[in-house]
Amino acid sequence: MATTSEARALPFFTDLFGLPLESGSIYIGQSGLDPVAYPAVVTSDIAGSVVVTQPIRTTHGHAVSAGAQIHLYCQVPYSITILDAAGRVVYASLNETDPVALAVASSSVQSAADLATLRARSGSSTNQVWVTGFGLYVYIPTDKTSPENIPRIIVGNDGSRYYLDTQYVQGVWVSANSPGSPSIQGAHLSWNDAGGLGQAFLTSNKGLGVGGVVLRTVNIDGSAELGRVTVGSNGSISSDGGITTLSGDIRSAGNLIAQGSIVSLLADGSRSLAWDPINSRYVLAGSVPLFVNGSTAVTVTSGISNQLANGVGALALGTNAAPTPAQPGTWAQTGTNSNSVYLWVRTA
Repeated sequence: MATTSEARALPFFTDLFGLPLESGSIYIGQSGLDPVAYPAVVTSDIAGSVVVTQPIRTTHGHAVSAGAQIHLYCQVPYSITILDAAGRVVYASLNETDPVALAVASSSVQSAADLATLRARSGSSTNQVWVTGFGLYVYIPTDKTSPENIPRIIVGNDGSRYYLDTQYVQGVWVSANSPGSPSIQGAHLSWNDAGGLGQAFLTSNKGLGVGGVVLRTVNIDGSAELGRVTVGSNGSISSDGGITTLSGDIRSAGNLIAQGSIVSLLADGSRSLAWDPINSRYVLAGSVPLFVNGSTAVTVTSGISNQLANGVGALALGTNAAPTPAQPGTWAQTGTNSNSVYLWVRTA
């Protein structure tokens, strides 16, 4: 595609002695051809609406038309011949280019349907290529040795190295309106990936790493990490600061594992269920009754009391005396074992 540019990079013309060109003549033509015989369209405006008649005359070294200094625009490359007032050639070229315009042209973004199409390009043809499903790649002419590393570095068939551009987004919102590319290693923010349910997805493709997502908070200058929450590759969640919910339950489809052996029942820890590994038993902190299915669980004290009040028998340790305090009914001693344990049976 042709690029429009000013015909001279320096819009000031000199004669053979380096002085401003007076009453000179400028011919601009098609590339590779005699500009006098094959003139090109030259305009004084970038839009190409004001055509300049050739030869273009000069006053005090500047191109003029109708007595006014003008710019000169044409398509590049072009041919050019500059004559002084005596008809002597001051400058001539059959293939004149504008380096600035060419640099701009090569930096314009082109597109490729896939990585194979990108590899087939010539590195000198463009330095920015948008590849569908991957993003913007930039040609790095100084890199001749880096191996291909999909999707970060793509090596062209001619040895050109294309780097996937890092996009730095500065704004309050980041909008994702199309599915991500979970087949590509990296992090992908996407929208409506599953069934059009209006869900936002943060997808991590772990590649050869351990995977997972880390959410962290740092101090004002980023020199220290204040806390983090890690979502493991298996869906596990770990947090340095604990997990708190203010309006709902914490539910588990599997086991609820307390690594510290204590499950606190109140925020201040005054009531908790703990495992005593030394005595291999559960401890209910705070000496409060434990209710199971609406009934008080049996402890040593409550078990004996329940026996005395409602049972048909009671054990007395080390004493041959009826159960106390006095309970309803009549008690009779039925036997004594070798360890002085006496069984009393209520007979009425």
